[in-house]
Amino acid sequence: MKIALTVSKKVFRSAFIMERFVGSDDIFALVESGSFYVNGKDGKYNVKKNEGFLFRKNVLYDRRVTEPVTMYLFRYEYEAKAFDREYIVFQDQDRISSTLSMLSKLESGIIENDFELRSNLFADIVTQYAIENSLQQVDDAVIESAMDFIKRNFHHDLDLRQIARHTELSYVQFLRRFKKHTGITPSNYIYSLRIQKAKSLLADTDLLIKDISAACGFENEYYFSNFFKNAVGVSPSDFRRNGNITTRQTGGLHST
Repeated sequence: MKIALTVSKKVFRSAFIMERFVGSDDIFALVESGSFYVNGKDGKYNVKKNEGFLFRKNVLYDRRVTEPVTMYLFRYEYEAKAFDREYIVFQDQDRISSTLSMLSKLESGIIENDFELRSNLFADIVTQYAIENSLQQVDDAVIESAMDFIKRNFHHDLDLRQIARHTELSYVQFLRRFKKHTGITPSNYIYSLRIQKAKSLLADTDLLIKDISAACGFENEYYFSNFFKNAVGVSPSDFRRNGNITTRQTGGLHST
């Protein structure tokens, strides 16, 4: 399902402009530093660094800044619920920290036309939530075993039919059951892990692009570069070299 990001904005607040707030669209806030308190539909929360909160449309929220807060706000459209709760705590802190680091780098305006990159970073947040949420809420030993197998072997040439046989499910059953319990297809799960590993290697090592391609399970450097650019919005070389841009907005979040 396609996520359509309409606004991406980094904001700093020592106090909210409106402490009683009702939005006309869903807005997801991801905290980079500081914290804020919010009394929402699901309960009362203090949202801190590396945590998120979904301000649902047409819901009244009482909120206040508890420590001067820097956060990223995303307004979006989605065919289904991107998040099924308001308060979001991510299990994989390294992964969400990496995403926040990339978002932070996209603020100096070096890369033009960066909105596609921001859209893909937000899609990665939604994917991370979908994967972690499925593991928290679903007791399915077969699919969890398949996911563990993929995590350990995503850098190899994986055949989905072989994975299905490993689970002792038919190929069609495996695909349906995996999608039902994770919210994404096995192929998307594999490529999500590969792209996340590639981002880490590009940011934290001096490995050649061809070596990163091989380490992440891509058949060759050319295919890796094309796939990475389509998924992330920039080439692997540009991702390593740059990481900063000015937010392109197609709307406003002024009251937030």
